[in-house]
Amino acid sequence: MAAKPGLSCTSSKTNEQGKVKLATVGALLASLGICAACCLLPAALMSLGVAGAFASSLEALSPYKWIFIAVTVMLLGYGFYSAYWKRKQTCAAGAACTVCGSGRSVRVSLWIGTALAVSGIVYGFLEPWLSQHP
Repeated sequence: MAAKPGLSCTSSKTNEQGKVKLATVGALLASLGICAACCLLPAALMSLGVAGAFASSLEALSPYKWIFIAVTVMLLGYGFYSAYWKRKQTCAAGAACTVCGSGRSVRVSLWIGTALAVSGIVYGFLEPWLSQHP
């Protein structure tokens, strides 16, 4: 399918690419919020030798865990939809087209955010059990 006359990939896809990149960055930050709220980030920081007072202050985010999870699911859902399933515009022959579709860095970042979110959620459920058994 050729692009409509007057629309090139650079003009119409730049705004969409910006939205996908912004959603990806937001998903990564929200995934880190899940890790901070579910005790994974403080445990990782303390194992690396970061001061316990700083790491334990991240536990104040615990009441907001479900908000972080909801925001992460929405942003990751939008990011994956845009990167993998959304119908991509085909570039017309001879059009000034540098990027059509999402880049590899966006897809890798989405999978990193997903891995962080899943590990934070799983650790949040396993942490009480792990703390009882030495």
